[in-house]
Amino acid sequence: KGGVGKTTTTVNLGAGLARLGVSTLIIDLDAQANATSALGIEKRAGGSLYRVLHGEGSAIDQIVNTTTKHLDIIP
Repeated sequence: KGGVGKTTTTVNLGAGLARLGVSTLIIDLDAQANATSALGIEKRAGGSLYRVLHGEGSAIDQIVNTTTKHLDIIP
């Protein structure tokens, strides 16, 4: 269901936890990559879960760092 705040909640909760010093990883499964964009990362920058699912690398290799300390994302 779209437009109910799932992405906004995920990004804000992730950022809040990261600011408290909790290492946080967001995995953006949305084809539109809105969480990735919300964190200021280009949709094609770095890795993706698609690559992992197709055997093109490990999940750890797909992690992209954000500008927020302790907050990373797999686009």
